[in-house]
Amino acid sequence: MTQTSLGKTTAIRFMLASMLFFAMGTIEGLMHPTKFAFQEFYAFALGLEPRHIKPFFGNFVSKIHVHVALVGWATTGLMGLFYFAAEAVKGGNRYRAPLCLGNLVLQVMGVLTLAIGFHLVGVVAIPSGFSEGSPEFRAIAGGVKQVVVVGGAMLLVSCLLFIHNVGKTLLSPSEKLTQQTG
Repeated sequence: MTQTSLGKTTAIRFMLASMLFFAMGTIEGLMHPTKFAFQEFYAFALGLEPRHIKPFFGNFVSKIHVHVALVGWATTGLMGLFYFAAEAVKGGNRYRAPLCLGNLVLQVMGVLTLAIGFHLVGVVAIPSGFSEGSPEFRAIAGGVKQVVVVGGAMLLVSCLLFIHNVGKTLLSPSEKLTQQTG
């Protein structure tokens, strides 16, 4: 039985996670043009009054869609490709399994937490009637906005773990690399 290298295993995990975000981003993308056709459903599902659907979608669904698509799908997929490519180019790696797993978990949880945070900010603050960015809006959203901050912090740590793992591999001399298997 051939053992799969850590780079390949990590790449597969990141690519699978990116496909989840691709599906989520596609669903979010379809929500925007259907906001009026399914206004009652979205209002019920989000716990908003139908009159708040347009501002919620205009201000928050587009942010969620962009973050899930770019940070979730594209960035997560690219991280997987980089884990695979760095190992292939160098003929080995300097990855540490706990750091690879931590990178993946923080990336996935960070994107999900960010998306949930944006949803919460919109659901909590849009019904207030204050315009987004006003001091009153920010005060109402302040408590749940911390969820967005936590998601961003997770993504920052994920980024640093990724840079450490892949950078260490790319900058290490060949004799210090763990050789690929399989």
